Amino acid sequence: MANIRQKGAVSIFSVIFAALLLLVLTVSFTRLMISGQQRAINNDLSQSAYDAALAGVEDAKRVVRRCLSGSGSASSLACAALDQPDDCKVISRAQVAGSVADSEVVVRSASSGNDGSQFDQAYTCVNIAMNTPDYLSDVREGQAEVIPLRSVGEFNRVVVEWYSQADVGSGGLATRPSGGPSDLPRVSDWGPTAPPLMRAQLISPGASFSVEHLDSSAASQTVFMRPGNMVNGTTNFNVSMNRARATDGGEHSNQLVPLANCSRNFANNGYSCRATLELSNPISANDSNSAFLRLNSIYKNSQIRISLLSATGDIVNFRSVQPAVDSTGRANNLFRRTEARLEVGEQFSYPSYAVDVVNDLCKDFSVNDERADSGLCQP
Repeated sequence: MANIRQKGAVSIFSVIFAALLLLVLTVSFTRLMISGQQRAINNDLSQSAYDAALAGVEDAKRVVRRCLSGSGSASSLACAALDQPDDCKVISRAQVAGSVADSEVVVRSASSGNDGSQFDQAYTCVNIAMNTPDYLSDVREGQAEVIPLRSVGEFNRVVVEWYSQADVGSGGLATRPSGGPSDLPRVSDWGPTAPPLMRAQLISPGASFSVEHLDSSAASQTVFMRPGNMVNGTTNFNVSMNRARATDGGEHSNQLVPLANCSRNFANNGYSCRATLELSNPISANDSNSAFLRLNSIYKNSQIRISLLSATGDIVNFRSVQPAVDSTGRANNLFRRTEARLEVGEQFSYPSYAVDVVNDLCKDFSVNDERADSGLCQP
């Protein structure tokens, strides 16, 4: 009988340990389910908060557009709101949405009803900076990027930084372009992660000018900047715009400007190459209304950053060229913050050439006073 009782005790302990094991597994599985559900809820709330922040950006566009329209009391009210110090209430002060007395602007939609409480979304703070210290963009290969150089003060240097880590991707660091400093190899031979060649044209005819004046070297200056060796750390290369190329009939240099070095680890504010364009004459705030920088990224796409420097080396802000919007959105008790740059004016794809054809092109030329006979040109 003793042995039988001992075997029963073993069975009881086995059942207890099995029950404990099942309990541990059940609790662990339940915790995993709750944790996964919480992550899913947080992800949904995070996306909803981000959407609310983007709604604040869209309302900021309405404020900027209303101010720059330049007519009516609504425009004056929007401009006055933009001139106020940052207090998170620029949207409501411009009477675009919400009330100044409210701490946030509820995001409404057709499915959320009039009060928008169904999704509990709102943006809590939106600030707009019309004057920015730089201009950010993405230059596509084969397309021209024309950047207004409207400034709040006088500047005599334009800093061009291009080719970021995002352009390279996760495939590795930037490499030196193939060939010598004056070579232009085939696209396939340039290098898969090498920074592109950058063509920079400065157009600065002054406050008053004629169309013919744009052909002179005093109003239009162009340089072709070829990346050089790749090194670690920050780099810079000063480029004199006296090397300009224009079309006024004089002799102008059309050679490449070889940059000394570019940064392999993108140490130039997140960019690989940095060049400082030294202007022949400073551009005042008034003259900057008709000043432009035209960029072409040759060989590949490139992200760019443009900044203006005064004679003392201080940064000169752009004036109403690319306003910056800082927006914070809320969904339930989760917040997201985003910053966006607004493009002011109409978006226009500036051509880089006069004719673009796929098949043959036929064109008559006349080299004297007599026109070539018609019908000789047969494509």
